[in-house]
Amino acid sequence: MTKAVRLIEALASADGTVGVTELARQVDVDKGSVSRILHTLEAAGFVTQDPATKCYALGLTFVHLSEKALRTVTLRQAARNSLERLAKRTGESAHLGVLVQGSVLYIDQAAPTRGAWIDVPIGTLAPSHCTALGKSLLAFQPDEVQSALRMALDLQPFTRRTLTSVDALSLHLEQVRNSGLSFDDEEFSVGVRCIAIPILGRDGHVAATIGLSGPSPRMTDEQLSIWGTLIRQEANVISAVIGGPVENEDPVPAREIIAG
Repeated sequence: MTKAVRLIEALASADGTVGVTELARQVDVDKGSVSRILHTLEAAGFVTQDPATKCYALGLTFVHLSEKALRTVTLRQAARNSLERLAKRTGESAHLGVLVQGSVLYIDQAAPTRGAWIDVPIGTLAPSHCTALGKSLLAFQPDEVQSALRMALDLQPFTRRTLTSVDALSLHLEQVRNSGLSFDDEEFSVGVRCIAIPILGRDGHVAATIGLSGPSPRMTDEQLSIWGTLIRQEANVISAVIGGPVENEDPVPAREIIAG
């Protein structure tokens, strides 16, 4: 892995294409190893070879990845104030997540100023079928994407409340789409409840999701009902910042969803 990183760095610093011999000299690795690594990187689109000169340059995969990284940075910047407001107003942990290969990737969080809180470090990957953020992300994918993801998920049970069948998850995600709200009622961790709402991007599709997590004794149905409105307001703020559509009112009051 270190050799591959050094090769990528050498190509990134080059003004144009670079041959195997020169790359081997720069990274101090034998030519045979350099060729094997380059072939692997080329198959994944990380490097490209000029058919005439046989020299290498960085591939278009890096363009795709850089665009995703920039979107993530923009989302974090757009959501930072909202996360802090939610944590301050509710006294619970606020989280921001995006969908990565069927899992939810936590890209930011804000902690309350005092009391116990749910710490999910930035960079954490969590299952999407049993977390509020994950279910929010799944539910608002285009139909064909959502269907493929549901079938590919490993519906592992984490608690006795975890949804472990495709049919049950599909019905649940339909309810999430109708209400706009998703919940994790101790489905991933015993003693923890969560609520989340999607953030829509410029194309009108879900770009991320924002939510609250806290100990079950504090995350009562009454509190979740109130906080659902607060989270939706902040999701609208973030959507507006990144150029997405804004929803003015709760399609279904949170208290009705929780009671149902």
